[in-house]
Amino acid sequence: TTGLILFSSDGKLTQALLHPKRGIEKEYVATVQGKVDKERLEKLLSDGVETTEGVHSAKLIEVTSSEGPRVDEFDGKAANNHEVKDGDDLHDEDFSGPYSDIRLVVTEGKYRMVRRMLANCGHPVVELRRERHG
Repeated sequence: TTGLILFSSDGKLTQALLHPKRGIEKEYVATVQGKVDKERLEKLLSDGVETTEGVHSAKLIEVTSSEGPRVDEFDGKAANNHEVKDGDDLHDEDFSGPYSDIRLVVTEGKYRMVRRMLANCGHPVVELRRERHG
């Protein structure tokens, strides 16, 4: 995952920004394997997707076609992570089919939640970027 990182030693500020009861939006763009049926995914995400951490929902903003994962500037390799369980380990390094970018908003930020949700919807994440917090 790449994108926004916030450091603070202010406990009140941290709670105000991160606690799920506040409902602060977090926007992500996920590059996934395959072509995405926007209407199907929108329904699944709004109804809630079951993961090992519980049932989580998200608001789908847009789906676009993608060139695939971006290449890391430092080592020339695709910037992806292979250790996620709960369906996200379906990633195939030899995948050459179409990719899609999914822009979505969540109000919770549990560990690997977006990756697990999308993988359990049939779309393994090969790259995830945090675009906005709040």
